[in-house]
Amino acid sequence: MCMIEAFSDEPPYALDDDDTILEKVFSGEGYPRSDGFADDEWALKRLTDPDWEQRISLSSAITELKLFAEREELRNSVNKTDRVCPGCSAMVGVEFSFCEACGHRVDNIVAASA
Repeated sequence: MCMIEAFSDEPPYALDDDDTILEKVFSGEGYPRSDGFADDEWALKRLTDPDWEQRISLSSAITELKLFAEREELRNSVNKTDRVCPGCSAMVGVEFSFCEACGHRVDNIVAASA
């Protein structure tokens, strides 16, 4: 449930009263998927399956979380491969072909060193 809170910036069932939450949990109603979850990230909620036999093992969860952390690190490391625009010296991410600041073409420029 902490993953749900991390993605949604609010506690699970934040607007529901305690009785409503308990009713949902005990009836087996699944938590609604929040925006921002990749399919494999959302699948990790199997850790909270009401049927303990359907839950994934802790070691499997740790392995998956490590993969998510590596993916997040790659997603956040774009700055390490940014390029310097020759027109205005602005940093331009490798995913862009043109400088946002001046419009200069940068897709053929070697990445700046980190």
